[in-house]
Amino acid sequence: MKNYLKRILVLTLLITGIQTYAQELDSLATINRLRHQVDSLIEQLEISETEKTLLQEKLTLQIENINNLETQTTLLQETIDKMEQKERFSIEKEDLYKEAKEREIDYLRNNIKEKEEALQHEKENSRKLSVETERYRVLNDSLKTNLSEAEKRIIRTNEELKYTKQRAKEAEAKVNAATARKKKVVAIQGIALKTFRTPNWSIAPDKIEDGSIVYRIVNKNGGEVEFDYTAGASVMLWDLSKKKKTEPENDTVRQKHIEIKKFDQEFSYSLGLYVGFGGSNLFKNFYVGPSFKFLDFFHLTAGINICEYEMLTGNFQEGDILPTGLSLTDQISKVWKPKPFFSLSFDLDFISYIKK
Repeated sequence: MKNYLKRILVLTLLITGIQTYAQELDSLATINRLRHQVDSLIEQLEISETEKTLLQEKLTLQIENINNLETQTTLLQETIDKMEQKERFSIEKEDLYKEAKEREIDYLRNNIKEKEEALQHEKENSRKLSVETERYRVLNDSLKTNLSEAEKRIIRTNEELKYTKQRAKEAEAKVNAATARKKKVVAIQGIALKTFRTPNWSIAPDKIEDGSIVYRIVNKNGGEVEFDYTAGASVMLWDLSKKKKTEPENDTVRQKHIEIKKFDQEFSYSLGLYVGFGGSNLFKNFYVGPSFKFLDFFHLTAGINICEYEMLTGNFQEGDILPTGLSLTDQISKVWKPKPFFSLSFDLDFISYIKK
């Protein structure tokens, strides 16, 4: 900046000098004009030769001064041109330097911008990496939690499996015990047909004698046979099941094609002793007799039913008139009576576990 101001100052001085020389050149023109006027005056006034000589010498000196001034002006103009050229070169150099500086600044600015963009990209990548790292950390924690829960479930499942296996073994043993075709003791339930119905004594008005009602003894549960629900146990005494026969194998292709597959179920049969109870009064209604088991779970029993019944006492029978003043309750007593029965019972445990 200082060099530039100096150059401007020098140019100002040069321009001032040039203007001064120009004024002097204007003065030379005026002198020439005056010279012509003097010549004219000399001619007109016929001045003397001496004065003319002096004037000529003076004019010659002035002309020489003018020539010197022109020479100096030329030299000064050349100097000014050189200085202008130098200043122009300096300005061009300054412009080139300035342009180079501007290019360098633009390059640095672009470089800074690229670095800022790269830094921003790195920041964005760092942020994404941080988010991804946090996501994987959460996922890792979740996987650890799930793994811990899975391990707990596996441990719990193993314990449950141990308990389940134990229960399965117990259930299998129970099923095997229930489905065994040759059990020694079998709990059965069924229906019994006995040849004596449980009496249900009552009185019914029959007629009116001497102004009073005569009552007759009736049995509301009359008949000869009665069905009763029974439950008890059959003890196997003899096994009547047939042993399975092994048939020899025949390799004939023709016989294999025409052979009809037989029913592969082997039923069991046995003869035993049945003891059971019947009705709602279990301890006053007993059933005893031989029992025949067939088709694995059916039991046919024929025997004696020993039951406590309410029977009429004294000379009263069904259809007799109850005398006035007597109570039917006083004429009833409990009596044990043996009666024959026939029953069909089922092994319900075996039926519940039978293969479908």
